[in-house]
Amino acid sequence: MSDYIFRTLIPTVVSFCIAVVIGPRVIEMLRRLKAGQTEREEGLESHKKKTGTPTMGGIIFLIPFLIIGIFYSMSHKEVIPVLIMTIGFGIIGFLDDYIKVVRKHNLGLLPWQKLLGQFIVVAVFVLYIYNFTDLSLALKIPFTDITLDIGFWNIPILFFIALGTGNGTNLTDGVDGLCASVTAVVAGFFIAAAMFYGATGAEVMSAAMLGGLLGYLVYNVYPGKVMMGDLGSLAIGGFVTSIAYVMNMPIFIVIVGFIYAGEAISVIMQVTYFKLTHGKRIFRMAPIHHHFEKGGWSETRVVNVFTTVTVIMCLIAYAGLR
Repeated sequence: MSDYIFRTLIPTVVSFCIAVVIGPRVIEMLRRLKAGQTEREEGLESHKKKTGTPTMGGIIFLIPFLIIGIFYSMSHKEVIPVLIMTIGFGIIGFLDDYIKVVRKHNLGLLPWQKLLGQFIVVAVFVLYIYNFTDLSLALKIPFTDITLDIGFWNIPILFFIALGTGNGTNLTDGVDGLCASVTAVVAGFFIAAAMFYGATGAEVMSAAMLGGLLGYLVYNVYPGKVMMGDLGSLAIGGFVTSIAYVMNMPIFIVIVGFIYAGEAISVIMQVTYFKLTHGKRIFRMAPIHHHFEKGGWSETRVVNVFTTVTVIMCLIAYAGLR
């Protein structure tokens, strides 16, 4: 019981408390920087009132995550690679946000610049894994006892999963409380999985992310006082990818990250169909959470339904642990 308290309860509570305490200060700092959200003219009418809402609020949950990670990094091998991927992706998101909302350059980082940054972070993650840990990039197959190790090809698969997950979490951040609520459930799943496999460092970092996100939600639930921005959503993509990899569980992201995947796939389908049909659409609007909003769902309903779906998918994934 004492081990459980040290590994899970304390990181969760401490991270939550830090996020709640620093939240108002971070929001005020972002207001002074005039780091306000700009909503698209062609976007939802109900979202236009969000214009000016401070963004880059992901720092609220990343600060406690980083503090706890540093504290536990000396004793747990899984912590540092998780920090590398999470904070690395977060820095890329910060640069993108800063250029857009502070420097007022609407495009932010160019796509190739963002992609190059993510490639560099993933490369550092791989180098650290291979040179400073006994971890591998092998893939556990859900619902089986099989762990697949395909040598060199593990690396391009990692790049694909990391970039895909980062894109999915980025697209999920479009409704107050949505990305944070979904990811809090996913973090809870990884706590349970880490306990199942005895991966103490992964358990600690999942607990730190869970607590930080819950603290952030104090200020982000509808109507949100702050938005996480690319800083937060890309960092979440890095967290989900890295925490899954330190337990050889990236294939499980397809299950627990069902909402992330659905958001990304809906955009791909919409853009492809739009081009092929010269202007026709499959969805009222993409990503898919906007499709439901266009159909009359409130932001709160979208968050509740998508979070419930994630709970169900995480239960299915937990049943697949072996």
